[in-house]
Amino acid sequence: MSEDLIFAMSALGNITIDEFNSLFRMVYAPGISDKRDSIDFDIRRQVVRLLDSLGYCEFDFDARRVYMCEPALVLLPAFGLPKAVLVGARTPLLIKKIKEIAKTHKDKMMLHFIPQSTADFSMPTLIYIEAIDKDVIKEVAAKCGLSIDLDKPAAWTLANFSGSLNDLKKSIQFAPFVEMNWKRRIFNIDKLVFSSQEAAPDHSLLLIEYKNPISQQSRHVLLANDSAAEVDRDWGRYIVLSNSQKQVIIYNEKIQKLIIPITVPLPCILARAVALCTGLVPKITTVSTKIGDIPPNHPVYVYSGVARIIAELISNKLEQKLYNSSFEYDEKEVLYD
Repeated sequence: MSEDLIFAMSALGNITIDEFNSLFRMVYAPGISDKRDSIDFDIRRQVVRLLDSLGYCEFDFDARRVYMCEPALVLLPAFGLPKAVLVGARTPLLIKKIKEIAKTHKDKMMLHFIPQSTADFSMPTLIYIEAIDKDVIKEVAAKCGLSIDLDKPAAWTLANFSGSLNDLKKSIQFAPFVEMNWKRRIFNIDKLVFSSQEAAPDHSLLLIEYKNPISQQSRHVLLANDSAAEVDRDWGRYIVLSNSQKQVIIYNEKIQKLIIPITVPLPCILARAVALCTGLVPKITTVSTKIGDIPPNHPVYVYSGVARIIAELISNKLEQKLYNSSFEYDEKEVLYD
């Protein structure tokens, strides 16, 4: 089902957000609802974030367009034989061509197809090549007209390329604040969600979400005393969490898994960096007890195959102290510490 969405988007090329919404409804609407529970678990929003983080496309909500990424094979940070995952636009014809080439090179490479889904929705199949050396991958890319990036693992390149919270804070310019007469919510650093509560929290830096009553588009503002600055929603959450020394990035080195709260997702480039450690869709589950500063029964992403060096680089970029945990899954796939 999700393959149909990617195939349609790839055939159309760059599309508007409205066109994407129409495609999404045709593919996902039967049998699901937009809202799962009270903490704003929006299935469409999760699909958007995951498609972006896995390198299929990029969403520009300011321009209200979706841009398909160029089809490419990028290196995974794996031990042993080199592995390259297919990202970007894909069509049935491209998949067929890759399969045909793989058959003629079966003594030098293996082509892997891994179906993917979460508890609530399916995602495009993970396709990756495992070869005896990088030259084989380059040959496949050349014959299929794919771009390649095999010098360094994409995860490492993206994590290094991303800006940092420190860079952003240096660029923010606060100005005298005039309260807008729009519906607003404040980001609650303890519950890790936006709340419409009127009582001001007892910390000095606030992240406020305002919703335009006409366009229904959201604006996010950092408020410090009587001064404010507009900020990106994803980075803004980490600014206020860092300011209050809240630790929400959890890591288990033994099993190389990284936990990120669903309600505090990584900024786009860092999300793509951690997703391309394996190319796998992160598991979506909940923590049964408090871990770090993630409250109990809170939904989280669990990313697999994340090396400590990547986990530390991402947490440092966000001025988070990486919280080390021995968390495991129980039979219901609920995390506990």
